[in-house]
Amino acid sequence: MKRRDFIGCAAIGSVCAVAPAGVARAAAGNKPKKGCKITVLKKTVHNDLYKDIRGKEGKPCGVFEEGQEFILTSPYKPPEGFCQWAWADIRHFILGAWFGREDATVACCTDGFRPVLFKVERIA
Repeated sequence: MKRRDFIGCAAIGSVCAVAPAGVARAAAGNKPKKGCKITVLKKTVHNDLYKDIRGKEGKPCGVFEEGQEFILTSPYKPPEGFCQWAWADIRHFILGAWFGREDATVACCTDGFRPVLFKVERIA
């Protein structure tokens, strides 16, 4: 094996060993998928806590509907109508899916009284 070929193989091998999945796929000749879909899985409300702390009945989040889907055109810009607080809470999961670190995951906003659960998945 020529020295140049050996160095090239060694470099690709080391990248694949330590790089995230998306980079490893790119080094192997496969482009990572670019795209992300967010699906609203579940809206919840913790009425026991809400009543105890706020003194009244709580209602689920009014921004989202269960089953609602958002297709992202950029991992950095929230889609139209998406809650800015929820976006801030789940954006690192979006980046992970967009850049190929995970195929799918479940994330939620940090509203302790009325959390919303989202499925974040990479799409082709």
